[in-house]
Amino acid sequence: MIRLKRNLIALLLLAGSLVHADFIAADFRTTKGDFTMSLDYVNSPLAVANFIQLAGKPDDILETPPGVPFLESAAHYTQSYYRPTDESDVARLPLRVQRIEATPTMRGFYGIYQSNTYIGGVEGFPFPNYYADITGEDRIRLQQISSNPTKYRITLRYPRPWLDARDLRVKQAPMYRAIRVNRVETGVRFFAGSMTSDPLEHPGYQFQDELVRDPNNASNPFGFPFNGAGILAMDNLAPNRNGSRFFITSVAAPSFNGRYTAFGQVSDIPGLNVVRSIANTPSDSNGTPDEEMAILDISIRRSGLTANAFMEGYHQFFLPGKIEPLPLTIEQSGAGLDLVTPLRPQTQNVFYSSLDLRSYVGGFISGQPPNQSEPGRQFLGTAPRGFFKAFSAELPSWPSGEISLESARLFLSATSGTNRGNLNMTFNEGGTGGSYSIDMYVEQNVFGQDPRVLRSFGSGTFAATYDFSQGPYLGVLSITNFTGPLNAERFTLHFDSSRFTNNPQVNPATLIRRFDARTTSPEIPFLSYSGRFQKLQ
Repeated sequence: MIRLKRNLIALLLLAGSLVHADFIAADFRTTKGDFTMSLDYVNSPLAVANFIQLAGKPDDILETPPGVPFLESAAHYTQSYYRPTDESDVARLPLRVQRIEATPTMRGFYGIYQSNTYIGGVEGFPFPNYYADITGEDRIRLQQISSNPTKYRITLRYPRPWLDARDLRVKQAPMYRAIRVNRVETGVRFFAGSMTSDPLEHPGYQFQDELVRDPNNASNPFGFPFNGAGILAMDNLAPNRNGSRFFITSVAAPSFNGRYTAFGQVSDIPGLNVVRSIANTPSDSNGTPDEEMAILDISIRRSGLTANAFMEGYHQFFLPGKIEPLPLTIEQSGAGLDLVTPLRPQTQNVFYSSLDLRSYVGGFISGQPPNQSEPGRQFLGTAPRGFFKAFSAELPSWPSGEISLESARLFLSATSGTNRGNLNMTFNEGGTGGSYSIDMYVEQNVFGQDPRVLRSFGSGTFAATYDFSQGPYLGVLSITNFTGPLNAERFTLHFDSSRFTNNPQVNPATLIRRFDARTTSPEIPFLSYSGRFQKLQ
């Protein structure tokens, strides 16, 4: 009896602590019932920020008390704090404004900060009656709303443009309203977050995975988020191809660990039962559910200091930005024609084609790297027939182009099928080659013969060239083997995100964790690796 009372007291204390714990919650209202997700804004801030914006984030409005100047005075170091009004849906921490003086390469502006974290900036002069966002995306406004007494307001706006696959028009969030559950993997998970059932659909942009939860754990940096049921995760068909589509699991799925960005979990058993009722719906061979189901809307709640400090607008700096139509031209190229894409460095470009101006196919995304100096060209042939549309999305960074292989090391472990072993590659000071050691067992499958496992063991030297032009989160390392048993000619480096992306001195080891390789042997066309990147100096 005493033990029972102690357990009851412990449960009551636990329940009390949960009530007051910091959280960001997403309330799903569906045709099958309602449930709540607790969002993991610590491990997956980009996915959470993208999700909240697509659900429809209202503006944050913060104001100064009457009679207080809008600027932090450099002479007297007095703080002009902006605090949330009743119009804001979040009890934000105070913001402050600080003058950033002009330099020979930058004009002066006003920086907006939450504590010492830079949120954004506005122009130094009002136009027409407010100080505009220096990025040109109109995400931040600062304006004087009263002169007697003086009173100033900061408006944090959350435009999340997305491309509607049904009519190829750029629209603004909310996107997650009256959206269908368009695919069910019966008994495992269900999918939503897109306008059609096309698994290749995207909202006009892609952003990177957030898989690394413990960068200090070399053996398992990804953790085990899918070892339980009711997990909300980004759906992708390949590494770093997240957009708007998500899925929710109804059972534990350990094989998903290290493959998908998990960013939420069902909060209670009744909610999990609703999720299971959706995921257990029978479906056809394409995953189309027998019953039409929809997510009516998703609303966001939060409580606590860290939850209110989570700024969707801040994390937007690390997500693709404005989506705009991309003007294309067709030019003569020898005996044929080229489709010419205008020069827009550091963007993602999306292309569609049509034969009748009604139905468009494609939607494939390519990138223009920061160092691109010529317009993009695609040969159409000698007698092309068709119509073309394209869109571009601005990118805040290009991680694959910010890495240096000079005096670096790659530690790789084979993880595909029965292949096992390790590969250690050390690069020279120029990053153009180096030495390696390998101890790996690789399965060969020759047509008409039984599979056999061969061992590659030893060391040697190699030459290497690195190309980051294919995408912001993708680097291609081409290898020429000089000596030794290395049987690989190309490595693909996948640049994931990290909780420490906000730090400009981030260690690349927290960004590069996954590698693919193509070998020189036709019997071993593809290998998968996990590993680590390390700078030696």
